[in-house]
Amino acid sequence: MTMRDDPGRPTAEPPEVLTTTQARQGSSTHVTRYVLRYGLLLVIAAFVVIYLVMHR
Repeated sequence: MTMRDDPGRPTAEPPEVLTTTQARQGSSTHVTRYVLRYGLLLVIAAFVVIYLVMHR
């Protein structure tokens, strides 16, 4: 770690302030909610199938 990288050392330049969209580098889509929902449903279905196969 160099002196320049030390987070406790004050710098001459002020911190950069970004909006939420700028920090995210674009707009967010709502695909994540569908991926999580369908992934969870597939995992539950897989466990139901495994349960039914193992307990016959």
